Amino acid sequence: MRATRRGVLAGALAVPAVAGVPRISSAASAGAVLLHDPSLEAARRIAKAYGGEALPIEGDRIRFARAVFAPGPAYVVGVSRPADALLIEDVAREAGYAPADDDTVRSLTEAAQPLDRGLVLGWVLTPRA
Repeated sequence: MRATRRGVLAGALAVPAVAGVPRISSAASAGAVLLHDPSLEAARRIAKAYGGEALPIEGDRIRFARAVFAPGPAYVVGVSRPADALLIEDVAREAGYAPADDDTVRSLTEAAQPLDRGLVLGWVLTPRA
């Protein structure tokens, strides 16, 4: 097997992404994952109130999302900025997930709007049937 410059570079870039996988995998094994933007006050409050493990959205959003969806969680709930939601949803669609209509997340984010005006977006992604 011959190593190429492209292969070595790809391996080096994969190391930071793989470093976060064990934490994500352990959360996904519970069936649900909560993703939140730690820079938003409302997202921190929801993550603190969440009974399971809440993962902060950090680093490269695409690599982060691929690591979240790789183990196949039952559903993923997120509270983030619209741009992060769009990127994560795009990766979710590639992994076989689709947006779900969830009134609980919507009511929590609507209650947070006065504090984080225009920045908070609640979303739920579930596997396509």
